[in-house]
Amino acid sequence: MANSCAIIGCSPLCFPWGFDEEDESCAALKLLLLSRITKLRNDGCLLFHVSTNCGIGLYAAEAIKRLQESDKEIALVCYVPYEEQATKWTPDLRDRYFNALSKCKKVETIALQKTVGCEFKAHLAAMLQADIVIAICSSNNPLCEREISAITVVETLGKRVLLMDPEKMRFY
Repeated sequence: MANSCAIIGCSPLCFPWGFDEEDESCAALKLLLLSRITKLRNDGCLLFHVSTNCGIGLYAAEAIKRLQESDKEIALVCYVPYEEQATKWTPDLRDRYFNALSKCKKVETIALQKTVGCEFKAHLAAMLQADIVIAICSSNNPLCEREISAITVVETLGKRVLLMDPEKMRFY
């Protein structure tokens, strides 16, 4: 049984639908993610470590935030790659991001400014704290290189990784 889960994933630039959250495939991905989080919660997982970005990280944090409305035991810890990561995001994404962070039990900031590898370090920090990992990225997309590298590291440490390719919409 997993008591804690990390969730990492790629940026919307890696998705076939990009930033279009009204696309059917994006809605399907969010539903699959929520379903997997709910299943883990029903199996006893109480703590979710999320590496935040404007894609999977935000989707996961929002899903957990919704679950917290009816489940006070579930907790969220967010890992922010660098302090001003949302500065250039759209106002809507920025509002959603800060709203999600406000529901966290804890926010871990990896770097004050953007540095080489800070996104990778945020993924790794979240994954090292968890019993199980949900990773949503495409292994054949060069834009997902940091996610694949982080997964490789934690798999060598014996962590169980549930990998979902956003193009195929299923977990492996």
